[in-house]
Amino acid sequence: MGKRPRLASGLLAGGLLLTALPALAEEPGDTAPPPAQTTPVPGPTLHGQLALALQEAIAMGIENNLDVQIARFDPLIASEDAIAAWGYYDPRLFGDYAYYHREVPVASTLQQSRILLEKEYAGSAGVFGEVPKLGWGYRIDYTGDRLETTSSIQSLSPQYQTGLTATLTMPVLKDFLWNEPWLLVKTSEIQEGVAFEVFRQNLMDTVQGIENAYWNLVATEERLRVANKSLEARLTLLDQTKAQYDVGVVSRVEVVEAEAGVAESEVTRIREENFYRQAQDTLINFVLGPNLTPDSTLEIQPTTIPDVVHYDVDAEAATAKAFDNRPELAAAQAEVESRTLSLKFAKNQRLPQIDAIGTYGYNGLAGRTSTTPDIFGNPRAPIQGIGRRYGNADDEFFGSEGARSWSFGGIFSIPLGNVTARAQARRAELELRRARTVVRREEQDIVLEVRDAIRNLLSASEGIEAAERRRIAAQEQFRAESIRLEHGESTPFDVLQREEDLVDAESQKIAALQIYRNSVAALDRAQGTILRDRNVLVEQARTLR
Repeated sequence: MGKRPRLASGLLAGGLLLTALPALAEEPGDTAPPPAQTTPVPGPTLHGQLALALQEAIAMGIENNLDVQIARFDPLIASEDAIAAWGYYDPRLFGDYAYYHREVPVASTLQQSRILLEKEYAGSAGVFGEVPKLGWGYRIDYTGDRLETTSSIQSLSPQYQTGLTATLTMPVLKDFLWNEPWLLVKTSEIQEGVAFEVFRQNLMDTVQGIENAYWNLVATEERLRVANKSLEARLTLLDQTKAQYDVGVVSRVEVVEAEAGVAESEVTRIREENFYRQAQDTLINFVLGPNLTPDSTLEIQPTTIPDVVHYDVDAEAATAKAFDNRPELAAAQAEVESRTLSLKFAKNQRLPQIDAIGTYGYNGLAGRTSTTPDIFGNPRAPIQGIGRRYGNADDEFFGSEGARSWSFGGIFSIPLGNVTARAQARRAELELRRARTVVRREEQDIVLEVRDAIRNLLSASEGIEAAERRRIAAQEQFRAESIRLEHGESTPFDVLQREEDLVDAESQKIAALQIYRNSVAALDRAQGTILRDRNVLVEQARTLR
């Protein structure tokens, strides 16, 4: 493994792809191994600094985040389930073969021998299956039989018999149009769409999580800066108080108060430093998750500082957007569609089972004249018009002189009382009503989310303005109190109080900005437009890495 250089801030231009990540920890001349496709392999330890814009963080998160990678499998699995459901309608080949050796004792004046010997070679082959949606079953059989016999009344030995028969079984009521295999095909197609919507939902949540983590890092960095500035200010105040104590202007009590203020700032700075490191780990886990190791020292430097925009949001328009774009609502509506199909199937299953069955086929015969004498002991004369070879038995198939056979009939059955089918139909109706209620509940939740997001965004905008006014006032009060202390008109305790007010005001401003940025993301998520607004293409994001 080569040496690990420091990262330049220009390492990322646009979205940084997973294939470029090994460069964070290796020399340019090193050859990085390709990323694993099945079993994740821990990536290189990350060090240095990485300047990262919000859009770059989102692009990297979509490439690297393991939650997104896990979610990518669900639509693919659902797609395979939908394909597998169609497999029920694959035609199925079949075949069988058997040899029979029969020695039959006989007592008949028509049979010269007391033991009748028969050797039979019988087999069949064909194809059968079911017609999609209609539920009609079809079967095509070809049978062949070769019989060798010592019978005195059998003119042909060996005798070849063949048959070709087509059978069609047609449900008339139950299982017609609505049958279990077809229901599985349609519901699996619906579930494939649901899996896509669930992936889109997970992708939206991940993008929102990345954005919140990004702004949280910005906020904790700002709070750490405020804590460092507060510590510097209190150290300056301590030096100033000690100087005044040395010339006898203040008492030892003021020096102790200034020292206590410094200690308090050091505790605050340590706490904010810990929050900052936690925020770093959270964002790194989102955007570079598989590459985060226990000894990583990478530090992300956010570069996106957006302007505060005052939104004029129309609640009705925002709710309409949400109804059109929210994957949760689309999934709930798909469930209604699935339950509707299940109800139609369940109602069909209450009907009597009436199946019409029709067959049509040909029979063929061929063979050689038997060497066994007839019942009078005379040699047999050849039979005219019958082929001698096995293949001749099929010569008349589909011809006008072929030996044809057909049949038509029906089967009827119904359970007395039909309790199970009736109960399942009632259950399917209840499940459909529940699914429709879930849609209404989802719509109501969306209304509440949109209202809450709009309210939070508006209050956050107003909170930024109020927090800025307080910060300016606290800064002026701290400056004035510091001047008074220089002229002996104040005490270090009063200055510490003003400095605490300033720190609190600046922290409030930072929190207000963070709430505003999170509220913007929350409104876009509530409207279902967060992916479109962040230029995230779902079709590209869903491709398995």
